[in-house]
This record gives sequence, structure tokens and C-alpha cells, in this order.
Amino acid sequence: AIGAPGTPPGHGLERCVLDAQDGPWTAVVRRTSGVLGRGGAVVTYPVDRAPTPARTVPVGGVDADAGPGWLVWPLGDRHARIRGDLPEADLARIAAATTATGGRPVVTAPAGFRVVHTGPYASPTIRQVRYGAATLDEQAALGSGLVVVGLRTGGGLEDQMYVTNTVDAGLVAGRPARVFTGLLGGNAAIAWEPAPGLVGYVLYSGANWDDAATAALRRLAERTVPLDRDAWRSTEQSAIDGHDLTP
Repeated sequence: AIGAPGTPPGHGLERCVLDAQDGPWTAVVRRTSGVLGRGGAVVTYPVDRAPTPARTVPVGGVDADAGPGWLVWPLGDRHARIRGDLPEADLARIAAATTATGGRPVVTAPAGFRVVHTGPYASPTIRQVRYGAATLDEQAALGSGLVVVGLRTGGGLEDQMYVTNTVDAGLVAGRPARVFTGLLGGNAAIAWEPAPGLVGYVLYSGANWDDAATAALRRLAERTVPLDRDAWRSTEQSAIDGHDLTP
């Protein structure tokens, strides 16, 4: 939530994805120097085979369908996908180091890489607090629309970040942050990683996305504070069911 003194309470929204555990799973792999959405890749399993590829690449004794920044290859009785901003040779190394256990991907990280998080593609629970931009004194940059502060697990969102344009937004609470549009709705969002595999974000709907809006998102992100169980329950809340990202 936005925690500065004098900030009016927002409206809590809990999005529950009841079948998230039964859908595809992800393994987030990064270089030891990698950060959210940069210097890494996301393995997703199972997925459908890719549309007719332009070429194939060998991966651990099988042929993978290859495209710009991704590979899809047979794994178990299904297919797996890796998507990231790494060179294709590194994507193939990580793919070759991936096995499937119980219908979920297991990656033994090659030298120079680490597995940051493993979990469902869709975050099982997304908790948000919503505000009017005017109540946060950021309407000059963000317009008079809605500001949403959220917390979610990271696999699916980071996978999607590799197929959209994201912009370096400096640090939020000492963590590298990125700004993007088109993934979570609204005009734009800023996202950072409060802890490995956990993504915090602030998005808005209102004025066009520009440098002033990015600066306002960063200011709001720096004002966020975690809510404990009692504080979360004390917010005026509603709940909905359903996915917001598609593998």
C-alpha cells in the first residue's frame, strides 16, 4: 500500500486464480548478475508446440523450434519453452539442463546462472490496493484516473516482460525497477522485486505514458509499504477470480 502519512486508505482487491497450481509452471533463471526482466530467461512447462518455426536448434539430443529470444523443445510427453534476453547458446544450455518432474520444470542452473524462483505461471493470489491518482497528489503526471499497487509471484510476468519493451527505471527500495506498458492493463506500470520471485508493482490509468509519468510511478513505488495480515484484512476489500496473463 501507499504508506506516506496522510494518504487516504485505498480499496483492496484480491485476485484468486484457483487453478494456478494445475496450469503451466515456470523456472526463472538469471545470470548471477541478472535482475528482474534482464540478464535471464524463463522456462515454462508444459506449453503447446510453437507455430511452424523458421529453423531448429539442437537441445540435449532433440531438435528445438527456434525463434528470436525463444526455444520450444520436447520434454517428457509435452513441450517446454524458454524465453529471455540471453544469447541463443545460453538459452540452449539452460534448456538442456531442464528436466520435468511431476509435470513441472526442474532446472539445474549451468555455471554462471542461478534459479531465482520456481512456481505456477499464473500467480495464485494477487493482492492490490487501489487509489484515485488525485488522492496521491500525482494527478499532474498521471491524470485523474486510477493508481493500483500490487504484489504477485513472478514467473508469468517476467516471461511476458521478455516479449515487450521495458525501460530501466532506476532503483526502488534498492532494487532495479523496470517500466512497461501493455502487460497489466492501464497506461503503464513500474515493477521491482522486493524478494526473489516476488514482484511489486504500481500501475496507473489516466494520462499518456511519458517521462513525467515514469517519474511519478517511481515516486509512488518508493512510498509503498508492506501490509501485515491484520492491516490487509482491515482494508475495504473485494475479490475476483481469473487469470490476467496467458502463457
